[in-house]
Amino acid sequence: MPAYEPFPGAAFFRAGRRSPIITAMGKRLVAEGCGKYRTGPGPEWTDADRQSYAAWQRKLDLSASDADGMPGRQSWDRLHVPVTSAATAHVSSPVPGHAVTTPYHKRGPHWSLGYHTGADYAAPKGTPCVAVLSGSVRAGHDGSFGDYLVLRSGGFDYWYCHLSHRDVTSGSVRAGQQVAEVGSTGNATGPHLHFEKRPAGGRFGSDVAPSW
Repeated sequence: MPAYEPFPGAAFFRAGRRSPIITAMGKRLVAEGCGKYRTGPGPEWTDADRQSYAAWQRKLDLSASDADGMPGRQSWDRLHVPVTSAATAHVSSPVPGHAVTTPYHKRGPHWSLGYHTGADYAAPKGTPCVAVLSGSVRAGHDGSFGDYLVLRSGGFDYWYCHLSHRDVTSGSVRAGQQVAEVGSTGNATGPHLHFEKRPAGGRFGSDVAPSW
């Protein structure tokens, strides 16, 4: 079965975004007779991409706001964009450009187990969070972690906590794909990503050092 790029989320498609995924998308649009390009396509998202994608949406008999040129999951899945090399790219941080600010296993009275169960990445609200590995995601909410995502890959669950926004809430994602945005929901003193690793299905307290 051919391998296709999973939908990278609506926030992925913005001015200035450069990615081989955009190039692959554009080539598929041209193949479908929907290309509106004078140069390209790709690798940067431009108005020509939006016009071309709108033509694809109209080809699918979509109309009005459903044919505004901004990719959505259903139209993307029907376009069959092939997987690009970006799917195997190394991801150095779940919050690109930001490093750990509160390390794993730091001890103190702030945490219910007496130690920090993950690694924190302080960053402004709305900062993108990406999948560190390819896998599947699910979403949830609780009083401590706020809005969260769980990425399952390679026998482990990677928890993304205190999120302000989730670009995906279920299904498959690829390494490097934007999945959420930093926030301060739940029990948080300021905007940051709490990133935690557990064995797949492990409960709170089963944490291990968050490496990947």
